[in-house]
Amino acid sequence: MHDVRTILCNVCLSALVFSMSGAVLLSESISAAQSATPSPDATRKSELAGLPALAGEWIVVNGENGIASVRDGILRIAPAPRTNLFHAPDDGFVVVNAPMVLFAPEGDFTFKAKVSAQLVDVYDVAALVAYGDDKHWAKLCFENSALQEATVVTVVTRERSDDANSETVASPFVYLAIARKGNEYSMHFSRDGKQWRLARHFQLPSEPKLRLGFAAHTDSKGQFAADFSDIVYRPAAPANMRQLNSADLGGPAQR
Repeated sequence: MHDVRTILCNVCLSALVFSMSGAVLLSESISAAQSATPSPDATRKSELAGLPALAGEWIVVNGENGIASVRDGILRIAPAPRTNLFHAPDDGFVVVNAPMVLFAPEGDFTFKAKVSAQLVDVYDVAALVAYGDDKHWAKLCFENSALQEATVVTVVTRERSDDANSETVASPFVYLAIARKGNEYSMHFSRDGKQWRLARHFQLPSEPKLRLGFAAHTDSKGQFAADFSDIVYRPAAPANMRQLNSADLGGPAQR
């Protein structure tokens, strides 16, 4: 019996050593694989190369719900179905999962871009967005409205969202701009990038700190995508927050 127990003990020890050795090898293999795989941040930074170098770094928010890429200086966001950025006033619809590409501006600014999209399904949306957190943000949209018309739409969210439809646009693109002066914000749109119209004038709190950039979302299962080009950021507010003009987009600017 003593010999049998000794043999069994030796077998168990050998198995344990083999198991531990295998665990070490497996751990080393996993570590090697992890080090060979780029981190999500590194991947996203690579995908966003080509955007203007603005204050802070460009980041992707809700990146699991879409694809953001840059080609020839044009940002494209292709959102997944059932994405949105809205908190209904009656709390009956709360979806804040749209993919966004954002940076952190400092102080006052004027920010504009040409927004292009084939708006096919109702609530296909391409937008400029100022985003603090899930309950504090605003967006200026090029949207396919409930009437199936390409429309400039504004949404301001302070805990809950309120939205307002502005004018319709008879083209697959529009120029959009957001300006900030302290806690005062204004939203503007233009059909040609020269003559600007006011869409919204409002206030947002200074905390949480807002990030600025782009968003796209869709309720459909189609292949919706939005393009953002002609991006201009100027670290100064317009002379008149209610009236944007070409001079406000000139001068020292970052493209």
